[in-house]
Order: sequence, then C-alpha cells, then structure tokens
Amino acid sequence: MRRILKLITGRFFWTFVFIFLQIGMVALTLKYVESRFGLTLFSSALGVLVSLLIFSRDDVPEYRMSWILLILVVPIFGCSMYLIFGNKKKGIAQEKRMKKYHELRTSHMIDVFPKALDPEKVLSPDNAKLSRYVSTLTDSKIFENTTTQYYPLGDLCFPHMVEELEKAEKFIMMEYFIYAKGVFWDTILDILKRKVSQGVEIFLMYDDMGSITSIPKKYYKELRGYGIHAVPFNPVRPRLNPKLNYRDHRKVCIIDGNVAIGGGLNISDEYINRIITHGHWKDNGFIIKGDGVWNYTFMFLQLWSLSAPEEYHVSDFSKYMPTKSAPSDGLIQSFGDSPLEEFAVAENAYMSIINSAKRYVWISTPYLILDSSMASALALASKSGVDVRIITPSIPDKQSVFAHTRANYRSLLANGVKIYEYVPGFMHAKMFVSDDEIALVGTTNMDFRSFFLHFESGTIFYGGKTVQAVKDDFKDTFGLSKEITYREFQNRPAGQKLLALFSKIAAPLL
Repeated sequence: MRRILKLITGRFFWTFVFIFLQIGMVALTLKYVESRFGLTLFSSALGVLVSLLIFSRDDVPEYRMSWILLILVVPIFGCSMYLIFGNKKKGIAQEKRMKKYHELRTSHMIDVFPKALDPEKVLSPDNAKLSRYVSTLTDSKIFENTTTQYYPLGDLCFPHMVEELEKAEKFIMMEYFIYAKGVFWDTILDILKRKVSQGVEIFLMYDDMGSITSIPKKYYKELRGYGIHAVPFNPVRPRLNPKLNYRDHRKVCIIDGNVAIGGGLNISDEYINRIITHGHWKDNGFIIKGDGVWNYTFMFLQLWSLSAPEEYHVSDFSKYMPTKSAPSDGLIQSFGDSPLEEFAVAENAYMSIINSAKRYVWISTPYLILDSSMASALALASKSGVDVRIITPSIPDKQSVFAHTRANYRSLLANGVKIYEYVPGFMHAKMFVSDDEIALVGTTNMDFRSFFLHFESGTIFYGGKTVQAVKDDFKDTFGLSKEITYREFQNRPAGQKLLALFSKIAAPLL
C-alpha cells in the first residue's frame, strides 16, 4: 500500500498522467472533427498518411513496422503516440543543438590534446577498422599511457571511487542517469561538499527522467546551494514534446582530468548491493588513469555545454586536459554515442566486434531487444563456428521488458547462440569480450532506446590485462548462470509463447 501511495503522489506518475491526458485531448479533438464534418474516412486516411511517412524514413524496419501496425489499428491514438514517443525526426531546435554539438567537437577536440595514436600502426586490421569508425563519428581517439583497473562488481568499485574522489585537487565532473539518496550518494555528497570548501570545482549532471523517482524536483537548486554546479539534463515537463525521448544514460566520474570512473554503475544503493531490489545486482566498473581520460572529459564538457545555464558555461576545454600519463599494457578508446548523430555508434561498434570475432564473443546485457541486423550478425557468427554467448538477468527489474528479452531467445538459440540467465539476480553489466584481443564496457543496453534515443558512453580496451579481467569476469558469471536450451525454451507454457508474440511486436515501441 505504501508503495502504491508513493507512486501516485510522485512526479513520474503525474507527469505521464498529464501527457496522456493531452494525447487523449488531441485524439478526441480529431474524432470530433471527423464526426462533426462527416469525414468518415478521416482517421483511416490520417493513419495511412502517417504510416507512409514512417515507412519512408531510415529507421530500422522493426521500429517502423511496429509503429505502422499500431497506427493502422488505432489511427488517431497511434498517430498521437508516435508524434510524442516515436518521432525521431529532429525539429529546428534539435538541428541547432546538433550543429552546436558538432561545432564544439571541431573547435575543442581536434589537436587540443595531441597524444592520440594512429590505429593503423598499433592495431590489427579488424580492430583498426573499428577504431577508425568510432573515431570518424565521434572524434574519440585511441590512447596509450593509461592504466586501468577493472572491478567485476559495483560493491568492489565503490570504495575505490570514494578513495579517488578524496584525492581531488582541481575539479570533479559527475554525469549519471540516476542519483538516489542512500549510502552511495550520501557518502559521495559529503565528499563533494568538503571538496567545494577546499576550492575544488564540482560539475554535476543528472538525467531528470532517470532520477525522477529518486531525488526531489529541482534538486539542482539544493546542490547549487552547496556550491556545486548542478544541472538537470533535459528537464521533464508534463507537455507533449518529442524531446522527452532523449535521455542521458551515461555514467562517468572524472577527477582532475587524470582519473575517470566508468562502467554500468548509477549512484544508487542497489548498484552496490546495499539494498536488494531484484536479487544480487551484477554490475561492473573500471578506473582509468592517464592520457585516455581525455575522451571522457571531452564528452562530458560537450554535453555540459548544451545543457548548462550561461553562468556555468566552459569556454576553454584545455584547462581540463590530463596532466599525468601512466604506464599501460594495452590501448584504450572511450567514446560517446548520441541521438544527435546520424549513426547508432554503439550498436555498430557491437556488430563490428561480433563480425570480426574468430573464436569467441561473449556478451552480457540487462535487455536483449534486437533489430534484424543485430540478430543476423549474432546468428552468422554462431553459424561460422564462433562461440557466441549472451548473459541476461534471471530476476528482471521490469517484467514487461523481461518478456521482450526472452522473446528474442528463440531465433538465437535455433542458430546456436548460447544464452545464460544470471541466477542470483539482475544482470546490469553491459560488456563484450572477444578472442582475448578486445573488450568493450559501457552503458549501452542492447535495445532500441539505448541504440537510438539515449546519450551513452563506452570504453574499448585493445589488448592488455583488462581484456583478460573482463574475460575472467565472464567465466565466473557463467558459473553462476543457468544455460537456456532450445528444447527447454520450446517447451515453455503456451501463455509465455503468446506473450512472446506480442512482445516481439511491441518491443520497438518501448
């Protein structure tokens, strides 16, 4: 009862109540116009017209067809929903933001930190091709002189994050999808307050939708009262606006330009297993030190410049460059993905690793909602003799998304892909490892929202001990997971099969 009361009195609930009321008003208005003027075919004509517009766009086929089906079945409601939640076409304001985003990249990234390597000279042909692709689209360079420490659990990363924050002397930058009051955030906030009093500059950004149920409305004002430069990304307003779709799903903390902490951790107690919400929370984190931190610093400042008010703008990015190099046994390339880009950078990076794999490619993801290109790449790799394995949760955080995830098992299992479910609880880590040569750890789920609508980040490790550490993490996690066989999946109850059918249709709409 307490949980229901908290839900119906929260900002998240009422935001979407008002949005759906507005959608209902639009739909009723169109129905009134249709009946008042005798336009008996108005709704059908509208549905066909919008469907043709959707069909003509360059979105992945599954995304287009799911929306077209909804619109043709319930034209007015479907069209209203699509204009708010499905329309990825950029308006004038978004085009201006995209132009500014790229201008920042050109004016600040190129040659400002000239320690990057030429991938052709330091990588194998397949890995060099991936590195060039990422660099071409995001201007994220490949670096050496960077140490990495990988942590297979958030519980293990947390104390080291605290230790690094305590060492801050000049600035701290934090960008997370979720901040939630509790042991994790209270510990961090105490350090930030103390560091402000010591003259350390604090930049903090949170996604307003991601944190809508976990921190108060306009929490940034409280943080600014402590001297922290706090900015909510894309503030949620209860009105019809396609911009609502764009969320900042990145998780990164940068300290003095010489240390970056990344991985899948949000600033909330379930990520370090201080509270149990969906069984044991399996996540990961890493700390990098040295030249390779620059990519994270730049991507933070780039998004900060689009989101912060004038008084917090940063005009000179060079003040935040690394000042300390570190010995390394591998190479590193961190990158950001954005819905303002033309291409789905993270999804294509994933597919590049899958397509280049010769012996094995292992993957973990909380959500497995695939388009046909990704499903085909996984099937082709498996049929080519590559050991393809995917770990998903056993205990989900969202039942509806879990149904969508399992709906994708059939074709993968039929093509020899091995699927495991993490028995102790929820698998939140998003990571790849392949052929003992390359690993990718980041924030991008294997679903439509992460690939096409979120600001995401990831780090590619080329060779070195971190690749082996990620592989060892996979080995340990396989031992805690249950393999799902094709026969077992085929023998599941009829109700689950029916749910899977509807899930496949609805998945791209979520």
